[in-house]
Amino acid sequence: MAGEMIKSHSMHIFFQSLPDLLEIFKIFQKTPDPYDLISYNPQMTTIFYDLIKIGNVIDKIFGGRSIHAITVIPGGAIYFPSQKNATIARKYFQNALSNLDWMIEKFIELFSKFSPPKEFELPNPSLLSLHNKGNYDRYSGILGLKQKGKITNFSEKEYSKFFDKDADLRGINFVGSDKVLVGPFARKEIAENFLSDEISKYVSYFDKSWYKNILFSSFVKLLEMYFESKQALNILENPILENKVSLPLLNSIKKTEGIGVVEAPRGTLMHHYLIDNKGVINKVKLFIATEINLPLINQMITNYAQNLYQKHDVNVVKKEIQKIIRAFDPCISCATH
Repeated sequence: MAGEMIKSHSMHIFFQSLPDLLEIFKIFQKTPDPYDLISYNPQMTTIFYDLIKIGNVIDKIFGGRSIHAITVIPGGAIYFPSQKNATIARKYFQNALSNLDWMIEKFIELFSKFSPPKEFELPNPSLLSLHNKGNYDRYSGILGLKQKGKITNFSEKEYSKFFDKDADLRGINFVGSDKVLVGPFARKEIAENFLSDEISKYVSYFDKSWYKNILFSSFVKLLEMYFESKQALNILENPILENKVSLPLLNSIKKTEGIGVVEAPRGTLMHHYLIDNKGVINKVKLFIATEINLPLINQMITNYAQNLYQKHDVNVVKKEIQKIIRAFDPCISCATH
């Protein structure tokens, strides 16, 4: 999961959000094309390509291949990391930390002196993410829903008290809120230990107008990759990695209902399955991060488009609202499952 996050976040920041940021803050007079972006700062380009490579290598080491892991099965994993691979992984995560140190400082240097445009300001949405007793955790724990400054905690089995799909399985309805944000922003706000002294120091370089602006999510992603790389190094020191345990044989169905939840790079991802007495899956609900964010994206681009249309033609409107969409990093293929 750490490799997946490093790869996903790095690709989004470099290829999607960075070109927009360079134009928004007048570092470029227009959105840089790929050649201009790559040649703008060769060291930055090298670092992002290196981070993407690190994500791919980590996924391949532990997942069996760089895209769509094949080593994870119900009950555990069918892969036992060798000491050699554990050592290689440590070196890659240490390299990731060095690259992220440089990139965090560069982002501060480039953008902290500006105030972000108000059209990218988040309209006080509710926030949803996993946490583990207040600690940042993308794999286990409970769900936290932050509304009007108050966090309500609940297990994945209780999710329908707070949100569910409507009758025709299109869209997600949240109790007491019609706009919900998941992803890096939500994880930062709900996990108490994310803003360590070191990370708080980085955040403090930006004025408070950034803290509720979707453009800030790119910086939060850099901090999240940094935090996650440190956690991965801690995992690699865990003695449990030296214990090889046989997984139980799964000869029969133990439960006919299963709910799984993790924090994917873009936010909370939950699957709910029901199986009939013949062992056939007869009901599925998928809660996809992008699907949760879509109403908020729609509201922000609608408001921005209406304001732009008073002064500009439709082509300018289309071009500008794309920046909001890219800032959210939506995965349209995920949301159409």
